[in-house]
Amino acid sequence: MRVLIRADASTAIGSGHIARCLTLANVLRKDGVDVVFACRRLPGHALRRLAEQGYIALGLPERYPQAQSDPGIETVLPWQADIDALADVLKDAPRFDWLIVDHYGLDARWENAARPFADRLMAIDDLANRPHAVDVLLDQNYSAQVLERPYAPWLNDDCKTFLGPRFALMRDEFQCQPIVIAPRVKRVLVNFGGFDAARQVHATMLALQGFEDLQVDFVAGLDNPEWDAMSQLAKAHPNWRLHALVSDFFALMQQADLFIGAGGGTTWERAALGLPTICISVAHNQALNARLLAEAGGQLYLGPHDALDPHTLIQAIALLRDNRELRQSFAERSRALVDGRGAQRLAVALTGQGLSLRQAGERDAGLLFDGRNAPHVRQWAFNRELIDRDDHLAWLARSLEDPQRLILIGETVSGPVGMVRYDREGEGVDVSIYLFEGQTGVGWGQSLLSGGERFLRRHWPQVRVIRAQVLADNAVSISLFQKAGYTSAERHFQRVLSDE
Repeated sequence: MRVLIRADASTAIGSGHIARCLTLANVLRKDGVDVVFACRRLPGHALRRLAEQGYIALGLPERYPQAQSDPGIETVLPWQADIDALADVLKDAPRFDWLIVDHYGLDARWENAARPFADRLMAIDDLANRPHAVDVLLDQNYSAQVLERPYAPWLNDDCKTFLGPRFALMRDEFQCQPIVIAPRVKRVLVNFGGFDAARQVHATMLALQGFEDLQVDFVAGLDNPEWDAMSQLAKAHPNWRLHALVSDFFALMQQADLFIGAGGGTTWERAALGLPTICISVAHNQALNARLLAEAGGQLYLGPHDALDPHTLIQAIALLRDNRELRQSFAERSRALVDGRGAQRLAVALTGQGLSLRQAGERDAGLLFDGRNAPHVRQWAFNRELIDRDDHLAWLARSLEDPQRLILIGETVSGPVGMVRYDREGEGVDVSIYLFEGQTGVGWGQSLLSGGERFLRRHWPQVRVIRAQVLADNAVSISLFQKAGYTSAERHFQRVLSDE
């Protein structure tokens, strides 16, 4: 499978688009996917960074004819010029399976013109202000989850959407335990993105000068316009450390008691850690999500940077420094929104067609034994007792010889993900399904059911009804079967197969 990602980074745009696409690319690469990036050579581009991480990174021109002279974060690109540049660097490259575009300056015109490059298209957006012509759209912001159908005017009816922080693109380390909320803030982390064009690290330094007892890490980004002034301030405060970049930002976040920063890419990283936050938006596209998250009790939002009174920031720091209860509340409410597995969910959605199913054999005895006895499986089984190994081996031997039983193993290039079993009686079958340890919660259940149904049609074409029995309080399985097209029939779910 091959994926092309079209995204840009620059001192004006920031690095957030590349950062979240890179997170998804890393997950896809683990699943055996070849990922290629295409980025403009803007000041502060990420081409070298991508190449150092082992990706092919194709450089597009810095400027196009008729382009605006100030390429800001929402500047509209001449879409045809960008398509022509992309075609030029791709030349005779084979067609991609997916093209992912993460760019506020490109819309449905570009997406329609990009169809010759890939079988399917996905857009990453969080503005909901322009039309798209894609198969899949991701908006990982809380605003997309709580607002009523924000993309309804901008998408085709058949576009699949992934909306909300459940799908936030985050690195694996953020599937973690929360930080401990201290009685009093001792350590603060300040960061406003990879470039900090709004100069808010310096502004926050000035606000923190009166808090001599706090240890503060300032991550100012590359080529910060206030670097000299910040260096002088840091030298005058022994408890302060000023960084251009850090190799382990996650570790700094784990050590902090309070975060002061923007409403961009680190929002959901902070939420996953339960790191209490004072948020100041530094771009138009951050404001709505930051405000709604604050209204939900997930953080303290002070508004846009260009309208912020410095004394308001000082008061906010003083408020949270000694208020453990408020910081604990922020942590709990923000963590309830995100679990850090969004990138895996998107990878499953993109590579689900790469799931292969095969009939189980004797060599799968250990895999199925461990899978059936896993706590997350036994919790919702009709028989919750541990299965004895000898009993299991005898059951498997009988099952493999039973012409009315079909046991399928779902696999990807990374290994097995789950089992689906069909027991036939006449024109109907009963289905059982479970996922193996570490594979739950990212969408493999849907892929297993749909793949199993295709296998079933070939193996037993005379079958017309699939039945599934589910415990009444098993909300996850009920949702799984409902989404797969099953309807409730008395005390079980069933799906009637068409003749297609």
